[in-house]
Amino acid sequence: MKSTPKSIKPVASTLGKSSSDESSPITGQTLITGKTSMAAYGALGLALLHGIAGLSILIISSWFIAISAIAPLGFNYVIPAVVIRGLALLRIASGYTTMWLGHNDLLTRIAKARLAVFDQLAAKRLESKAWTVEALANHTEQLASAFIAWVSPLASVTLLMTGMLLTGYFMDVPGYGFFIALAGLWLVVSIITTIYGLKIVAKTSQEELEFRQQSATFFQASSLWHLKSKTAKGLFNAPSTQHAQDAQLKEQALVSRAMWLFQGGVFSLVVLVVVSANSAAYFVPLALITPMVLLAAPDWANATFSSVVKFAKWQHSNAELQAMHTQPLPLLSAHKPSASLSLENFVAQDRNLPAVNMQFQALGLSVIKGYSGCGKSSVLQAICGLLPFEGRRSIDNVATSQGMLDKWLYVEQQPIILAGTIKLNLDPAATGISEESMREVLARVGLQHLSALAEWVGKGGRALSGGESKRLALARALLATPDVLLIDEPFEGLDYEAQQRVAEVINESARSRLIIVATHVVPVALQPSATFTLDEKGNQSKTNSSHHTDTQLNHAHQNTHDDDELQATSPVYSSLTPNEQQQQALAELQHHERNTVLGFKPR
Repeated sequence: MKSTPKSIKPVASTLGKSSSDESSPITGQTLITGKTSMAAYGALGLALLHGIAGLSILIISSWFIAISAIAPLGFNYVIPAVVIRGLALLRIASGYTTMWLGHNDLLTRIAKARLAVFDQLAAKRLESKAWTVEALANHTEQLASAFIAWVSPLASVTLLMTGMLLTGYFMDVPGYGFFIALAGLWLVVSIITTIYGLKIVAKTSQEELEFRQQSATFFQASSLWHLKSKTAKGLFNAPSTQHAQDAQLKEQALVSRAMWLFQGGVFSLVVLVVVSANSAAYFVPLALITPMVLLAAPDWANATFSSVVKFAKWQHSNAELQAMHTQPLPLLSAHKPSASLSLENFVAQDRNLPAVNMQFQALGLSVIKGYSGCGKSSVLQAICGLLPFEGRRSIDNVATSQGMLDKWLYVEQQPIILAGTIKLNLDPAATGISEESMREVLARVGLQHLSALAEWVGKGGRALSGGESKRLALARALLATPDVLLIDEPFEGLDYEAQQRVAEVINESARSRLIIVATHVVPVALQPSATFTLDEKGNQSKTNSSHHTDTQLNHAHQNTHDDDELQATSPVYSSLTPNEQQQQALAELQHHERNTVLGFKPR
């Protein structure tokens, strides 16, 4: 007697937390004081040593110049010169070591901050479309760079200013009152810069947020065919970055004005020192220290003003991440289908699309094809649980509730490429995938040239084309060994050869799992067991099974000719628009001409 199938129930997060646990919010205070590393303290100490060495060189050099003018016979000039040279070497060494420790600590903090964000977003969906990966990366970078960006510079300048006041007091330096005036001027300019910086940074962030929102709306609501036009017709309503750029320029202008204001005040103090000095002061070597310290103050104190603006950015990013709104998505303990996956009157919520009825075999490849914008992506996202749905989703005739299905992987149309190594992109969760497996998958999808796994890609590294990004995302998905793989537009942006190669990889992977591909381009090499077609409005039409039989493939290959002849019949593509057919014919023509030049014969 058969046992009654049990319904699929939610399970805890894959990280091993109970369903009642909630990830703690990311705060700048936690990243600065809660887990400050030894590298950070070392960087702060060396930054302070760097500043002290520079200030000591200035003071000793000033005294040495003055004493040399009135020194008696037998004065030892060697010792001060050796001390000055030793301080110079100490300043250079501490400066480079500070940068090394600081950036090492920065990379560690960025990794921790982004892992904390990923933990917060586990089994959740961002409600605002403006919260793109770019925004999240920017906010986490601001939090992680707090120590090196503003904590360390502000602390070192504050300690140097305090040390200068104490040293001048105990050494009874002539003109000590000007040291107090310098500290007061620095404090006033810093406070003013902080106040205005908070306002300008908030304005910049608001402009960037509005631009992301406008861009998301524009690209979702606009046709992209006008981008092929040589004129700008149709782009007059496109969002502009002008306001965001203007706000960023105001940040830079604020820092520049603060520096010029401080330098102007320092120059005025130097003039007062010279004017107020009496004749006796010219014969006191220590008197030269005061104007020299004042003249050098902008060199070591100006870092404060850019630091306070970075503090304002940190404070804003901290507030933004605290206010990040997400929608929980229950994680369901799904299993690999053994019979079928069925959709009955199935539609993603709030998408204003007609419902579909589809049944997929437990193993093999199925294709959902149709024009761009007909709802293919929404169907895929609702199947894996990224979007809430209406209707019935059944695995082996067992209905599932709302939520994400464990080990059901969705590869989006515009894949995310992390700013990091190729190895990091292929195994972002550090699950221990071997490098040999990575290189093998890269070769399968035609990315042999990316076999140097330590190579940095994305921001700050090698720029990948759209086709390379798609294939890298596909390689990452295959290495994750999902039970069910949902791929959105894997052939868009690929040339003819790359399309065929990717199609063959998908065919091979479908032998061990269910793969559902949403696409408006169906290459000849793709061999789906079932094809579901959606029209322009998203209505489902007749389902075809066993597209691209061996006879059709053989017929397609028979259409090739000798070297001197152009291929007369292009490969069979399903439901292509006239524009897409023209693109495909052009790609095949270029492919034939390239082979002719290189001396390759068609197969």
